[in-house]
Amino acid sequence: MHDLRVTVLILEFAKYPQPGHVKTRLAVSLGSEEACRIYNAMAQKTHHELLKLQERGEARVIVYADGADRQKMSGWLRGAYDIWLQPDGDIGTRLESAFCKAFEMGFRTVIAVGTDCPGLTAEKIRKAIGQLKRFDVVIVPATDGGYVLIGTNTFQQELFRQVTWSSDRVLEQTLQQAKVKNMSVALLDPETDVDTAEDLKMVEATLNPEVSVIIPVLNDHHFLKETLDAFSCAHHLGEIEVIVVDGGSPDGSDVVAADFKAKLLKSAPGRAQQMSLGARHARGRWFWFLHADCLPEIETIRELPGYLRSMGLRWGFFRQRISDPSLWFRLIEMGNELRGRIFGLPYGDQGIIVHRDLYFQCGGFAQVPFLEDVILSRCLSGICRPTAINKTIRIPSRHWRPAGPFFTTIRNIGIVFRFLVLRQSPSDLLGYYFKRVYVHLTLLYLLLFSVKSFIIT
Repeated sequence: MHDLRVTVLILEFAKYPQPGHVKTRLAVSLGSEEACRIYNAMAQKTHHELLKLQERGEARVIVYADGADRQKMSGWLRGAYDIWLQPDGDIGTRLESAFCKAFEMGFRTVIAVGTDCPGLTAEKIRKAIGQLKRFDVVIVPATDGGYVLIGTNTFQQELFRQVTWSSDRVLEQTLQQAKVKNMSVALLDPETDVDTAEDLKMVEATLNPEVSVIIPVLNDHHFLKETLDAFSCAHHLGEIEVIVVDGGSPDGSDVVAADFKAKLLKSAPGRAQQMSLGARHARGRWFWFLHADCLPEIETIRELPGYLRSMGLRWGFFRQRISDPSLWFRLIEMGNELRGRIFGLPYGDQGIIVHRDLYFQCGGFAQVPFLEDVILSRCLSGICRPTAINKTIRIPSRHWRPAGPFFTTIRNIGIVFRFLVLRQSPSDLLGYYFKRVYVHLTLLYLLLFSVKSFIIT
């Protein structure tokens, strides 16, 4: 017996993701492996939306499973109230069986949803539940003539009979059955369920993004092309938007952004100004500030929205992989990660990602010519610790080449030390960044400061 205080049951129709067994029409265009990955992403997104309602006590969620046993399904879609296995038969038989069982258990409202419609959010499902206070049946139509959600307050088996399933007449015939039984029907706005490559393009173009990737550029034509190519190769269901903010590049960086259909903004040069402008135009729940020469792995791009939802991440940074085989760079990578973990001070080339509410709570980027990433990290760390995301972004070694990895690292440490400890302004420190002799002065300064501290103690 379920908790009688919760009277709404949501049946989540889900098929275990196996290449060649799910989204076969989509696989014709994309291949079975990619079609399976996309279906998995859609199912996980739908499941996350349903669990929002369950966590707030508004409904119970039962995974109505096909293609695997309970153990596999519970390992795939976690957190459901229960898992039921679908019986043999067509979709109508399975719907009728599930609705009958749910009402026999004492639920007063039963809703069935598919797991191939990324636009079906918790808010839309909540609206559907509300409609059942005034109507006998609620339906969210699909753009292909079917439906992606159906719900009732009583067991009405006729709704699932005399219907030509998997055809463009499903909705029409279901409404006919409701009319025969004199049932009132609430039809909500239609949604797109993804069966074909055309459906996928439509969904990607219309969904509100989860993540806004904000890339400031200034003469980054080559690197920008490679980074945007990675995002275009990763089908991400429209959950990621890419915003390129050009600081006046004469090298055609803006043309590259336009070619890849990224949102292009124009700004005065300066990363702080550029990223602030991008954030003001971003629609995502998370802002990912990415330098043009920071290249994320395609798998990272694909998995990021689901990872952020499951983790409820406030802010974090990524692991680096510098494009030089030298041991020095492995040590630099390790040191940078430890700086982020221990001191909460990741730099911009570590791919800082932050929830939009937290970003605006900190006031965004300080409008300084230099060290805007350090200032933001310090502010964010004052609120909560960052998460070190176990995903890699690749960056070139070009920034360490002029002075070499050792002296460049010492220079960077010295600049941050002067800023945080000696309170020197970013404007004053900017000049030091471009002076090679400064690395030697920094070494001497740090040494003398350490000796002085040792003598005093």
